[in-house]
Amino acid sequence: MKFDGLAVSIRYEKGQLVQAATRGNGIIGEDVTENVSTISDVPKTLGKEAPEILEVRGEVYLGIEAFNALNRSRESLNEPTFANPRNTAAGSLRQKDSKVTATRNLSFWAYQIGETKGSPEIDGHFETLHWLKGLGLPINEHAKKFTDFKEAISYIENIEKMRHDLDYEIDGVVVKVDDLALQKQLGTTARAPRWAIAYKLPPEERTTRLIDIEVSIGPGGQATPFAKLAPVFVGGSTVGTA
Repeated sequence: MKFDGLAVSIRYEKGQLVQAATRGNGIIGEDVTENVSTISDVPKTLGKEAPEILEVRGEVYLGIEAFNALNRSRESLNEPTFANPRNTAAGSLRQKDSKVTATRNLSFWAYQIGETKGSPEIDGHFETLHWLKGLGLPINEHAKKFTDFKEAISYIENIEKMRHDLDYEIDGVVVKVDDLALQKQLGTTARAPRWAIAYKLPPEERTTRLIDIEVSIGPGGQATPFAKLAPVFVGGSTVGTA
């Protein structure tokens, strides 16, 4: 799954959570240790088989039901509601007060490891995920391993059909080379690894009511018509004009 959240890196030493940071520019990220520590999905202590050092990479996100509940609570207090789960998750994780973050009901999934010391020899990415799960870290239940490309294409098509049944937003599916030695051999570009490809899902579509057609006049006198719509939530935002 290509989750619509915020990428973070969490560092454990001797099984204890010691630091968490956002991805930032790929070299320097923002320290969010206190805020990540409030997320119930993130264990403060790993299982007894934890290595001396473990860097876990994953995604912090806000589930759709948690997002709706948060907005209902804000409405009852006459506070402005949030626009979409992704921006709410990012803003919640970057709060200066971790007590605020703790009220946002954020979630986390691990999807990769970085630096390790004292970890077992693991040959494949899929095996890595289940090793992380054994240490107490959450992984997405829809992660699959395929033996041929046709299986992967079929899986992507199924995900597209079920995306609206999920309690979290996704905008695609990431397909990775499973062999870790081959991943290392393939390397990365300046922007992304050569051993992974993201398949973007088609934009979401919704049906709503056309209320009116209005015209805006630009600085040069150019008239541009636009539609006024009954507000509809689509693609993580509420749309009222088009």
